[in-house]
Amino acid sequence: MSMKRHPLSIQGHTHVAEALKVPIHVFFTMPWTPTSEFPHPLSRVKQPAAYRLSYQIVDTTIWLGIRDIINDFRKKKLKLRPITYLSGPHSTEDIPYGYIWSPHLVPKPKDWGPKIDVVGFCFLDLASNYQPPESLVKWLESGEKPIYIGFGSLPVQEPEKMTKIIVEALQITGQRGIINKGWGGLGDLAEPEDFVYLLDNVPHDWLFLQCKAVVHHGGAGTTAAGLKAACPTTVIPFFGDQPFWGDRVHARGLGPPPIPVEEFSLEKLVGAIKFMLDPQVKERALELAKAMETEDGVTGAVKAFFKHLPSQLPSRHSPPPSSSVDPFLGPFRRCLGCLPDS
Repeated sequence: MSMKRHPLSIQGHTHVAEALKVPIHVFFTMPWTPTSEFPHPLSRVKQPAAYRLSYQIVDTTIWLGIRDIINDFRKKKLKLRPITYLSGPHSTEDIPYGYIWSPHLVPKPKDWGPKIDVVGFCFLDLASNYQPPESLVKWLESGEKPIYIGFGSLPVQEPEKMTKIIVEALQITGQRGIINKGWGGLGDLAEPEDFVYLLDNVPHDWLFLQCKAVVHHGGAGTTAAGLKAACPTTVIPFFGDQPFWGDRVHARGLGPPPIPVEEFSLEKLVGAIKFMLDPQVKERALELAKAMETEDGVTGAVKAFFKHLPSQLPSRHSPPPSSSVDPFLGPFRRCLGCLPDS
């Protein structure tokens, strides 16, 4: 199942902040600030000389696709003047950004200024309230730690073929495996295999601690959970920022090069599993997990927010936007507490 974002969810925040006359601080899970150290995650630039340029290319491409929607929103809802790419609030370098990933995995680039922070991953503690099914506990206790393979809610074009490849790869490498059926329909086995356990959704912070390695789509949250559990990682990216996380994992020696889903094959999966079983890869995964124990992404984000919060905030007695804007901005007013209710 693919999820489409409304264009305003991409850049609407800066325009709402402009209308409310309030400061804005952006927190995000993938880099959107130009750097020469790696390309924009939504680009496919491979040449280091073009890394910084890739950010402008992606930003411009998005703007060209949504500028009419943005300007219509500004005029009709926010009562603001139309803008061009160069004059818009999204082009300013004054907006602070906080990036939600581990600086031990992706250190803050040297060409990012003081208004950019890398605060650490943020985790929900789901394991403490989770009670695993007895069948899973018994299966885990019956042999060596398994390899997790799953792609969450992402659609799989040929689930039967992919399941067959996964099972054969586990057989060839002599490994046990947990297959997360997800929304893609994985795990339709012709015959049950004692070395394979089929699973519905389970909290990653519990499950990955039971695994020796993980194979997944490379979403930021899933990648973080696997690395926190000291699991060597293979990323099978489908789209978006997933190739970026696969590249970061490989760059740190924590897993093989990412395998794009359209290139998924028995040979490549077997090679990836063998790569992850290398004791040196496990050692690097343990070192990173140990370093991540000292991080607290939530605390880091809060500190970054207050560090960049202007000392002079808009007065609570400032005139509110026109009444025609109120239905849209009402929730923001109550949340921010910076404008009086009508």
